[in-house]
Amino acid sequence: MLKEVWKNYRLKLTLWSHEALCYDEDLSGIPDYTVTQRSPLGTIIFDRPYLLTVEAKQDRFEEGWGQCLAEMVAVQRLNNEANQTIYGIVSNGKVWQFGKLELNVFTRNKTFYTIQDLESLFGAVNYVFRQCELQIEGKETFSL
Repeated sequence: MLKEVWKNYRLKLTLWSHEALCYDEDLSGIPDYTVTQRSPLGTIIFDRPYLLTVEAKQDRFEEGWGQCLAEMVAVQRLNNEANQTIYGIVSNGKVWQFGKLELNVFTRNKTFYTIQDLESLFGAVNYVFRQCELQIEGKETFSL
């Protein structure tokens, strides 16, 4: 799912699998997938993360969100931008939940998306990728 949507954004975003994040011993982890800004140095350089996905092992979504949120805070600090929006997804493969961290406020979408409604699920994943891309484009415009 992520890979299919990412293909439309591969010029600005890179999709990583199981790359460790570590800010300190409390804020660290290994998300199942991380979406980062594509590095000008190539696809082997891990650049600024914007989106993390975590598996809800044994359907334990609350535990998944605990891990995901800790990793989202770590990313915000690693990127050294408290005002950056970081997105998170927790999924068991069948059910997908979405959230975001803006400043120090975490918001979780009340809607659960399922693979039974692929069109809505693709739309939600595409929306998050587009928001990540817009953040990058905003930085490019700002830096000129």
